[in-house]
Amino acid sequence: MPRSTRNHDVPDDGTSAGGDDSNTYDTGDLGEQSYGRKSRVGIPVLRTVFGSCEEDALGSVHRAWAVTVLLMILFFVVSIVEATKLYEAGTGASIALEMASLWSAVLHLLLAILGTFILKRFSTAFTVGCFLGLTVVISQQNLLLFAAFYHYKHGDRVFNVIFADLAFALFVILTFFSIILGHFRHYVIVK
Repeated sequence: MPRSTRNHDVPDDGTSAGGDDSNTYDTGDLGEQSYGRKSRVGIPVLRTVFGSCEEDALGSVHRAWAVTVLLMILFFVVSIVEATKLYEAGTGASIALEMASLWSAVLHLLLAILGTFILKRFSTAFTVGCFLGLTVVISQQNLLLFAAFYHYKHGDRVFNVIFADLAFALFVILTFFSIILGHFRHYVIVK
């Protein structure tokens, strides 16, 4: 039973998760189902959106990651400043959000380091899948940080809004990066 090939002609070893383009069915002239070489590369909407990135898919993923890392470094600095401002406010209500801002700073710094290592040096199917899941989870965390800090009344209110807006921007950027990485994952994975 032959397997279909991907755009970059890397054979499928059969160990990848469901939803990939292995073993797609092609209907023959007689209406019978046969295993053909019809290749399905991603969701049709994403093929349209990322059509201009197809020629340099790996470069597109790396450029999107570079922009994401720059924003995460900025978020790391802003998170530390936000935690400091909440600590200086000294209210008991701000301890939880102070811890949340410190924890998010550490997570974003670790994600930047880990993601760069995975994309540049260790791009197996397992590590790319774990990295993709981690980016989705942390992007959702940023949405929760936005909701928690946007109308927070303790500490510096203007800086709370700046922190919340940056968390929302990072939510959007990480979500976009996750979609790009998910769409071009076969170009990133090294067998």
